[in-house]
Amino acid sequence: MDEHVVVYTDGSCTKNGTASARCGSGVWIADGHPKNMALRVPGEKQSNQVGEIVAVIACLQNMDNCVPVTFVTDSLYVIEGLTKNLGDWEDRGWVGVANREYFQAAAYQLRRRSATSAFRWVKGHSGDEGNENADALAKEGAGKAVADQLDLSVQPSFRLSGAKLAAVTQAIAYRGIRERARRKERRKSVQSLDLVRSNLEEVHGHLESDKAIWAGTRSKDIQRKIGQFLFMAIHQTHKIGTFWTNIPNYEERGRCGECDGEIESMEHILLECQAKERQQIWKMAEDLWPPGRGDWPRMRLGLIMGCGSVKVHAPQEEGRDPKVDRGATRLMRILISESAHLIWVMRCQRVIQGVALTQDSIARRWQNAVNQRLMTDRVLETRTKKKPRGGSGQTEQTWEGTLQDELQLPDNWATTLEVLVGIKPPRTPSTG
Repeated sequence: MDEHVVVYTDGSCTKNGTASARCGSGVWIADGHPKNMALRVPGEKQSNQVGEIVAVIACLQNMDNCVPVTFVTDSLYVIEGLTKNLGDWEDRGWVGVANREYFQAAAYQLRRRSATSAFRWVKGHSGDEGNENADALAKEGAGKAVADQLDLSVQPSFRLSGAKLAAVTQAIAYRGIRERARRKERRKSVQSLDLVRSNLEEVHGHLESDKAIWAGTRSKDIQRKIGQFLFMAIHQTHKIGTFWTNIPNYEERGRCGECDGEIESMEHILLECQAKERQQIWKMAEDLWPPGRGDWPRMRLGLIMGCGSVKVHAPQEEGRDPKVDRGATRLMRILISESAHLIWVMRCQRVIQGVALTQDSIARRWQNAVNQRLMTDRVLETRTKKKPRGGSGQTEQTWEGTLQDELQLPDNWATTLEVLVGIKPPRTPSTG
C-alpha cells in the first residue's frame, strides 16, 4: 500500500459576502510537492466555506484512490458536514442544506475511494506550518485572473435521490417544495437590484449581492416602516406614475403637480421634483453630516433604496484594507432613510390630502424625526446596560459631531435621559 498522505486544505475569499467576492482554495502537502494546488473557485457561490470544501474536492480528484489520506483543516464546517451531518442531510433529501452541490461532490469522491480518508481539525492562524501554507495558496488562488475548472458531477450509482419519509417533517417538505418550485423573476425588481448594486459600488468600491441588498431593508439601523417602504420601492410596487397613466380617466393622478405635469416615478419624487420639501430635506441632511466623517455621497435612487447596506470606511494607512466605521455607517443609514421616507410622506400629504407645507414646518418635522431616532437610541442603550467597548457606546459613536452644544454635554449623556440632547438646528432660508 502506498504511504499515508497528510494534506492541509484551506479556503480564502476576498470581499466575502458581496457580489464582488472572489474565492480561492489551497491544498498543501509539502514544499515543492507536485500536488500542491492554488485554485480560484468558479461559479456564482463565492465564500470562505465554499473555498474550504472545494479544496477537499479538488484534492480528492487529484489523489490516487488507494492512498490513505488525512485532511487537516481549520474548518469545522467541512469536517462536521462530511462526518456528523452527512447522513441527516441525505435522509432529508438535502432540503435546506447550503452549498449542497459541493458536499454531494465531496461525499461522492470520498465514497469511491478504496483507501481510508480521515479529517483532523487545526486552529487557524496559530502558526501551524501546513495550515499557513494552505492559506497562502488559497489567497493565491483567489487572486488569479481566471477561475479554474471544477467538476462537481456525481455518478448516478452514487447519487441518493429523494428523502426518507421518516426524516421529513412538514416544515422540511414545505421548504423542499419551495426550493423546487420555479420562481418567476420580477423584471422590475431585477432592474432595481442592479441599480442599487451599481450605486452602492460608487460608495463602497465593491458590488453587493442580492441577498445583502434585501437584508439591508431589514437592517436594525432603519425603522421597520421605512424598511418596508424601501422594500416596496425596490419592487416598484408604489401606486405612482405609470400605474395611473395606464388607467382611463385617471391619467392625471400619475403626473406631478409641481413639475408641469411630468409623469411621476420614485426617482422623480425623491431626487428630481421641484417641490420644496425634497430640496430642503436633502440639504438639511447634508448639512448635519459631520465633515470629519468623509464626504456626503451624491444622492442616487439606488443608494437610497439600498441605504441599509451602505458602508462608510474609516481612513486607513496606505497598503491596508479599509475598515468600516460603524458609527458613521449607522448615521448615514439613518439620515438617508429618514430623509427619503419623510419626503415620500410629505409628498403623499401634499398630493392626496392637500396639506400646505412651509419651509419652517418642513424643517421642524425633519428635525423631530431625526431627534426621535436619537432619543430611541438613548433609551435602548440605557436598557441594555452593556459596557461599551473603547469608552464609547453605539449611540455616542453614531451621533458624534451632530449634537447641539456637544462639548458641554456630560460624558454619560447617552444613558442619562434627564439630560436634554438634540441635533444641531437645521439651517433654513427663513432662519439664515
